[in-house]
Amino acid sequence: MKGALLQGRGIVVTRPREQADALVTQLQAQGARAILFPAVQIEAPQNWQSLDDALHRLSAYDWMIFTSRNAVAFALSRLQSRHLSWPAGPRIAAVGRETAKALGEFGLRVDLVPPKFSSEGLLDSTELTVVQGRRIALFVGDQGRELLEKTLTGRGAVIDKILCYRRSIPGANPTPLLHAWARGEIDAVTVTSPEIFNNFYQMVGGLGQRWLKNTPIITISPLTAEAVTAVGLPAPWVAPEASTAGMMAALDAWAHRQEPVP
Repeated sequence: MKGALLQGRGIVVTRPREQADALVTQLQAQGARAILFPAVQIEAPQNWQSLDDALHRLSAYDWMIFTSRNAVAFALSRLQSRHLSWPAGPRIAAVGRETAKALGEFGLRVDLVPPKFSSEGLLDSTELTVVQGRRIALFVGDQGRELLEKTLTGRGAVIDKILCYRRSIPGANPTPLLHAWARGEIDAVTVTSPEIFNNFYQMVGGLGQRWLKNTPIITISPLTAEAVTAVGLPAPWVAPEASTAGMMAALDAWAHRQEPVP
């Protein structure tokens, strides 16, 4: 039985607390022990000016690109709190299925979700190939990649980068996690961005970093996997798509590999 593969396994979930529910719920549904240890904290921007200015001129854009659920949540919540309306004209692109779902929860129709859930996938889309003179708003967080901005600017688009939120390292005490590791209660660690992995690697310190050498890591994308191998850890398992479903598929593939051969 597929679900039985994860039965009783301790899986560390490093996503932000407010975004971890879907993965935790699916892990628990398959009998796994989800161990929540957020390795990034999502906060409001220190200055709302960039976002507020953009929200007052939304109708000026040809495209609006949302790069994460966080960008959606902060931008649209701010829009509502300012009693502003979303214009009918601009087209909307989402980097992946979960971001598109978040937009739908605010009642917005998404015009473009790439088959490959990534910035590269968006850039490969026909709709964003010829953008000379187009005005595009990128709704992003701090510390994000510059690939979309640089590539679309190179294609002749006029880009406004709209800062919606910021990331910080939580001040969580890693001792209970390290004790669980020492007791053999941690079977795998999930990471969903390079920033989350780098924060987690820093938070667990030298002892946790040694444990990580022998602990399977499941990543949401090849880019996140690169962050893992960059610190000298073994190559992780990579989700077939950048989504919660993709993470569960990778976990199932890993767990299946652990099963003894009859």
